Amino acid sequence: MRPLIKMQSVVLDCKEPKELAKFYVDLLGGEIAFEIEGFVIVSIPGGAISISCQFDEKYIPPIWPSSSNEQMIMEHLDFTVQDIETAVQYALSLGATKSLVQYWQPGFGPEWVTLFDPAGHPFCLCGQD
Repeated sequence: MRPLIKMQSVVLDCKEPKELAKFYVDLLGGEIAFEIEGFVIVSIPGGAISISCQFDEKYIPPIWPSSSNEQMIMEHLDFTVQDIETAVQYALSLGATKSLVQYWQPGFGPEWVTLFDPAGHPFCLCGQD
């Protein structure tokens, strides 16, 4: 019989956990749920999971799109938004940067835009149909 196992948190390694947590608090309207030295948990309103920011002295931001000779991406986050342009501008105002490479094309379904958080983790803002 399979035991009950539920997703709790996505953990993002970084060099500045407090600053990265603040970015996600501001972006998502969350709050700091827990904090100790080198580790901060951000609760997300209406969400069943949280985003945790964890100190890693040797953290190297990933390259996106991936390149075989550089730090590879291990995951990325997707967030649903009602208005792509407004959400992108808001994320940029908080310190996100827009990827020079975008893969969405008309016909691919709802539009999405790939950005990077201040620590270099890729994330997508995804429109709704």
